[in-house]
Amino acid sequence: MDNTSEAIRKKKMRRKRAMLKRTHRRINVAFIIVFVMLLALGVRIFMINYTHGEEYSQAVLNHQTYTSTTIPYMRGNITSSDGTILAYSEKVCNLILDVKSVTSEDGKYINNTIDALVKCFNLDRDNIKKVINDNPTSQYQKLLKELTSDEIAEFNELKAQKNSNIYGVWFEESYVRKYPFSTLACDVIGFSSNVNGGELGLESQYDDELSGTDGVTYSYVDEDLNAVETTKAAVNGNNIITTIDYNVQSIIEKYMVAYNQEKPSKNTAIVVMNPKNGEILGMASYPQFDLNNPRNLENVYSAEQLASMSDTDITNSLYQLWTNYCVSQSYEPGSTYKPFTIAAGLEEGVVHDGDTYECKGYEYVGPDMIKCHSYSSIGSHGVLTLSQALENSCNPYMINIAIKLGNVRFAQYQKMFGFGAKTGVDLPGEATGIMYDENKITTIDAATNSFGQNINVNMIQMISAYSSLINDGKYYQPHIVKRIESANGEVVKENSPVLVRQTVTASTSKYLRKYLENTVELGTAHKAYIEGYSIAGKTGTAQKIPRADLKWVISFIGHAPADDPKFAIYIVLDEPDGTTGTSGSTSDALILAKDILTELMPYMNVDKDTDKPYVDPGNAPEESGVSDVPVTSAESNTSVSYTHLTLPTT
Repeated sequence: MDNTSEAIRKKKMRRKRAMLKRTHRRINVAFIIVFVMLLALGVRIFMINYTHGEEYSQAVLNHQTYTSTTIPYMRGNITSSDGTILAYSEKVCNLILDVKSVTSEDGKYINNTIDALVKCFNLDRDNIKKVINDNPTSQYQKLLKELTSDEIAEFNELKAQKNSNIYGVWFEESYVRKYPFSTLACDVIGFSSNVNGGELGLESQYDDELSGTDGVTYSYVDEDLNAVETTKAAVNGNNIITTIDYNVQSIIEKYMVAYNQEKPSKNTAIVVMNPKNGEILGMASYPQFDLNNPRNLENVYSAEQLASMSDTDITNSLYQLWTNYCVSQSYEPGSTYKPFTIAAGLEEGVVHDGDTYECKGYEYVGPDMIKCHSYSSIGSHGVLTLSQALENSCNPYMINIAIKLGNVRFAQYQKMFGFGAKTGVDLPGEATGIMYDENKITTIDAATNSFGQNINVNMIQMISAYSSLINDGKYYQPHIVKRIESANGEVVKENSPVLVRQTVTASTSKYLRKYLENTVELGTAHKAYIEGYSIAGKTGTAQKIPRADLKWVISFIGHAPADDPKFAIYIVLDEPDGTTGTSGSTSDALILAKDILTELMPYMNVDKDTDKPYVDPGNAPEESGVSDVPVTSAESNTSVSYTHLTLPTT
């Protein structure tokens, strides 16, 4: 029995050991299989990472959280030559409500946040709740715009207090354009908007320079699940330093506005220039507009007029208001053109200092009789010297010079003085004006052009050409920007004076300076005379087309001191009140000129000549317009912007 039991036990043990061996073999096989599979997987992963790692990493990162915030740039300043800021950008903040955040944490922030918004910004509580209820998942709801740092200070103080429970409110930074002097130099500066950038004047002309580049702050989660935040700073725009002298600009505008308050004109425009380098020291036209609210027409039209105007009417009125008359409007200059006719005659030797001519009150050019302005008053000027011809503004003498020059040479001198072509002034919208082709100009064309009719110019052409006449013939390109500086004050570009050409000789220039001085002291410009000062200049009266309407452009162009000019000034009154009729008187232009010069000359360091005796003009002549100037063809012109012309097309 015992032997039998022992045998059975041994047999069971053998079976158990055999089973364990089979199990071990199976486990080992399974382990080897698993190991091989893991090895294969590792190799596969390695190969995927080696060949497509970047691609798959990018795909993963693209699905991770990424946020960015724009950092706006600051538009550059525009300043006068003395550093007075004429245009700048002010940092403001938009109040943004993050509804998703303010309603988080079971709404524990809502009441305190709303209380702070109501207290600090006087917002309506119900409106805030409506915004929250209507936009439960929004993270961007703009509640207020263009808040200053002072206006948000109280809110930030409340928010910073411990356990304030004010949450989900932030301030988005932006900039708004400001013009501290409202209307000062409005035509020159222009204005800009956040949407369109510069829209007029220097804001438009130098938009690329004034504009900068936005910065950005962006954050994301990297492949190691770390929060990464990177900031690229904004690049602010460059600053524009103009040639405008703040005091000169203020003086001309003061008297321009005062004149129009008493005797309004369709347009009044004034330019002051340094003839020795082409720098524009002042430029203004009336009516003006507020740069901070440029689309406001309330100062131009009555409430009744505005109510009756269509959208098209308003648009057209705004474009008229925004037009820079000094640059974009062309017109017939009248007798202010006569110095150029005399200069051409002196240069070509067809007339000399002291030469005389008898004015009969008229001159025939073919079948056309062209009258002198003396015809209706004194009949004729009689015998005149060249200087006296300018002093008395004699039309027949100018016609005689033009005929002696010949049509071709006359037209060539028009081109030499820059008429019929843009000056290149750095302002938008310059008109070309009108002149005759030298191969097509007729004798009657040259005759009427000789005293400033049937030719169209703009103001910047006139004062640039005039400046060359009085500056020994040196014609400088007119410009209104002195230099461009970076935001940190480094000079980016210097606009040095550009000598374009020599128009006349120094000797001719000297004669003209003396003739022009005589014209103020003894001639038609005597009302601009100021005792003790040597002032030179010429009046102009041009009859507008249609001639039958008897409407006038009157003007004065001059300089001081007479023989060594520190500045030139040009005043144009387009359809001034009281000049519609049989003649256009230059009195208003001269009175305005005298008012401006009385204040301008001391500021420009033009000293009185204590040795200069008082000049009694006696019966100084006055210029009036000629009401029946023949209208000649303008079809030879090839570069006319008819939008700006007073002459008709044929």
